[in-house]
Amino acid sequence: MLRSLFVVAVMVPGVYFALRNRFAALLLYIWFGLFRPQDWLWIDVTDLRLSLLLGVMLVLPSFMGGIWPNLTHPLSVGTFAFLMTGLVAQFGAVDPDVGWEWIDFQTRLTLISLMTVTLITTRQRMVLAVAVVGGSLGFHAAKAGFASMLGGGVRFYDGLAGAFPDNNGYALVTVMVMPLLLATAQNLTEARWKWVRRGFYAAVGLCGITVVSTFSRGGFLALVVAMLAYIMLERRRVGALLGLAVFAGVAYLVVPVPQGYLDRLQTIQTYEEVDDESALSRLHFWRVATVMASNRAFGVGMRNFEAAYNQYDFSYGQFGVRRSVHSSHFQVLAELGFPGAFIWIVMFALAFALGLRVRRRSRHPDLTPEERRFYFTMANGLMVSMVGFIVGGAFVASALNDVTWLTFAMMASLDRLAHQPVSLPVLAPARTQLAGRLS
Repeated sequence: MLRSLFVVAVMVPGVYFALRNRFAALLLYIWFGLFRPQDWLWIDVTDLRLSLLLGVMLVLPSFMGGIWPNLTHPLSVGTFAFLMTGLVAQFGAVDPDVGWEWIDFQTRLTLISLMTVTLITTRQRMVLAVAVVGGSLGFHAAKAGFASMLGGGVRFYDGLAGAFPDNNGYALVTVMVMPLLLATAQNLTEARWKWVRRGFYAAVGLCGITVVSTFSRGGFLALVVAMLAYIMLERRRVGALLGLAVFAGVAYLVVPVPQGYLDRLQTIQTYEEVDDESALSRLHFWRVATVMASNRAFGVGMRNFEAAYNQYDFSYGQFGVRRSVHSSHFQVLAELGFPGAFIWIVMFALAFALGLRVRRRSRHPDLTPEERRFYFTMANGLMVSMVGFIVGGAFVASALNDVTWLTFAMMASLDRLAHQPVSLPVLAPARTQLAGRLS
């Protein structure tokens, strides 16, 4: 009952504002797609096709009002070009039906991403967008971390529905949203947002517990590298490192570690000695992906690696049939070929370059302290999120996930904002003004 009331409390005012304002419609659509209330509720609402209705509420009025997807920013162009490589790969898809299904998904995701670049026109909107993306998934992850802590260290075998269905995907997306939660909290500076800010900070720590509770080795590596990246991006690195060390020490003493977790982590270095089939099979799958790309330069089709695996498996079934590639990066190489892999690499390189440029912009003497903090923290949050995906995504086939492409869109929006000379407050001081700034 409480779950239903919560969803209604979000949907009813959300629909009201969405009908009046395109940015509100975008936030509601993103929240619905990431939070996935249809999987969270005890009742079945899938037949209502709410996601489609929310998408129509966003797209049709936008087009009728002359609001179009952005195709001028380099990251927008790359997002669209990535979709085009999928269409090219579809001509040689091993399983065309699966390919068309995922092209449909990526087309909708591309449209929403490009609309995100168009509609994030102020710093207030940027904070809200990052809060919705991070909070929608961070809510589930933080709740799981809290449950694990209360349970004395619980192991999670399953993940979230959608693009992150297993424990490895759960760990990956949790690492990805942690920097977004942190960036949101750092920009909620007004006294009236004090408890909201504290909630986002607390969620970051609880998400860390969730990563541990998944027993995902790739998730652990992503978490460690992401934390190191965050420290390196801080201006006061020594202080950040000491703070993190103190926090980790206290957490180790207070938070229960699931039984067998440390033994699990030791196999990262000794997988060959213990004959870890999971790790050894991944190496094989990645080699198969390179063979596919060598044989089909334009790819075997979106999400067609499994369908093509048996044909290219040079182990003759040693690791099973119709297996996943278990890597987002090799997934792109195999399924979209060398053109898709090239765009994939360029997108990340460009996004990091833009993030560093925004960081430099944050030191401009004409900016207010609030603006400096905004550009610095947002650039760091988006870049650390991408670092987490690059590392954790190396072990999970999730190249077509929502968060990564929305992160590209938010980085493009942040880059555009950084070159606007207008100084605006981070958040409107009243609800009526906040509603007005959405328009």
